[in-house]
Amino acid sequence: MPPGRPPPTPGPAQPPTPPTPPIPLVYDDRHPQEDLADRLLERRTVLVSGLLDLPASTAAAARLMLLDGTGDEPIELMLTCPDGDLVAAMALADTVELVGVELRTVCAGLVGGPAVLPFAMGTRRLVQPHASLRLSEPELEVSGRGSEVVEAAARHADLVADLHRRLARATGQREDTIATDARRRLLLTAPEAVAYGLADELQRRLRAV
Repeated sequence: MPPGRPPPTPGPAQPPTPPTPPIPLVYDDRHPQEDLADRLLERRTVLVSGLLDLPASTAAAARLMLLDGTGDEPIELMLTCPDGDLVAAMALADTVELVGVELRTVCAGLVGGPAVLPFAMGTRRLVQPHASLRLSEPELEVSGRGSEVVEAAARHADLVADLHRRLARATGQREDTIATDARRRLLLTAPEAVAYGLADELQRRLRAV
C-alpha cells in the first residue's frame, strides 16, 4: 500500500451464496433402432436389415415366435439383407416354416445369398417393385487342423445342398438349375423373381396401419 493512503473501509458483509442444486441428468439407454423395432412389432411387422448373421437371425426368430403366440393376424417379415450366414439363414427359415399364422415375407432393396431362403419360405412372398434378389454360393471360411477343415467343409457342402433343395421346392425349379444359377450369382429383378418362382407378386402398396 502506498504511504499516506488510508486503508480501504470494509463494506457490509455479503450473504453466503446459496448452493446450486444439481442439474438432473436423464439417461435413455434405448437405441433408435430398438425403438423402431418395437413400434413395428406392434404392427406385427419384423424388419431384418444388413448381414443376416446369427444375432440378427435369433432376434428375428424370437419376434416371429412372440407374434405367432399372441394373435391370429398375419405377420410381415421384411428383409433387406444383401448376404447372410448360411447357418443363420437356415435357422430363420426353419422358424418361418413353423409359424402357424400367415407369414408374408417382403423383399426390400436387395436380398441375396443364404438370406434368400427365409424369404422364399414365406406363406405369401412379396417383392417391392424396384427390389432384387441374388442367388449366390455361400462361402466357407474355416481354419484349424486338417481334420477340422475337412469336417467343416463336408458339413458346409451338406448345408449348401439342403439350401438348393429347399429353394428348388419353393420355386419349382430343378436343384441343378438352382445350383448353377447360384454359382453364376444370378441377379433377378422384381418381375424376374416372380417369373422364376422365387416371389409370388409385386408389393403395390404398404400395409395399412
